[in-house]
Amino acid sequence: MSDLGGERGELAAPWLAEVWVDPQWYDCQNSPDRLPDPGPPTVVALRGSQILIGRHSEARAVTPHIDCDRDAGVSRRHAQLTRHGTGWVVEDLGSANGTYVSQTLGDIPDDPIDAGHPVGPGHVLYLGSWTRIVLRRSDSPRPA
Repeated sequence: MSDLGGERGELAAPWLAEVWVDPQWYDCQNSPDRLPDPGPPTVVALRGSQILIGRHSEARAVTPHIDCDRDAGVSRRHAQLTRHGTGWVVEDLGSANGTYVSQTLGDIPDDPIDAGHPVGPGHVLYLGSWTRIVLRRSDSPRPA
């Protein structure tokens, strides 16, 4: 059994996080930062049972699994995904701007999560000035 837990079928279909620049989220943030070119997403394989989301900092010894370095609105240690059963739980780590979760792409949430929030395939995390993270299994179709 792997450290990911769950069923054997999950090992054949690992989880992925797609990190996007989201102009719709940016429009809601009143950020002084310039929106970068959206372009294609950065795809990160979620390996292990805990995944740190944030910005890299050598001085603070922070090396996130999902690096949102281009978005200054993302805290160094912004949020964490923890493997739970057949899905994940996302927890905000006291970030300055909060972590927001939606069950569907394009549905911009109004309120940040308070505590651990269960997430699974298709859930969308919004953080920082323009970062959108879509969770999916590697064998599921990529969202638009």
